[in-house]
Amino acid sequence: MYVCHCNVVTDRDILESIANGARCVADVARETGAGRTCGNCISSLRDLVCKHCPVRAGRDTERPAERELGVAGAAR
Repeated sequence: MYVCHCNVVTDRDILESIANGARCVADVARETGAGRTCGNCISSLRDLVCKHCPVRAGRDTERPAERELGVAGAAR
């Protein structure tokens, strides 16, 4: 399924990014481009990272890192 329509990023792309070492929304955004244009996908992106990242599971979201790296919609 497409998560980020602006940058044509699928859930598989995000899971691959996590498998390759991404540990937060900012890591996935940097690697895939998801969430860096309009920001509508940030909540879906965050959900996938929180659910599938072994390090992040059960922890708070990465809003400060998202702001640092300029991920769209981070200030929402």
